[in-house]
Amino acid sequence: MSHPGNDERTDNARDEIRERITTDESRMTQINRMVHVATEMGISVVQEIATETLKRKPGCSVKEFTKILDEYIAQQRVEANKNDNLS
Repeated sequence: MSHPGNDERTDNARDEIRERITTDESRMTQINRMVHVATEMGISVVQEIATETLKRKPGCSVKEFTKILDEYIAQQRVEANKNDNLS
């Protein structure tokens, strides 16, 4: 159960971390680069899935493709959970 004193401490700690990150320009630059690289990787994965999907299902609809992406994400989540449990 939540307690007002604990909530305030948690909020203050979070705000302090956020302030340190956003006021350090080099950190923000690094974070922006990481987000950019992660976005590029994600787009590359989607492009590979699209290529394979269109080979197997020419004329696949956007709805079908979205379902395939959802299934891929679910599979990756299961794999990630297996790996976490092995650690």
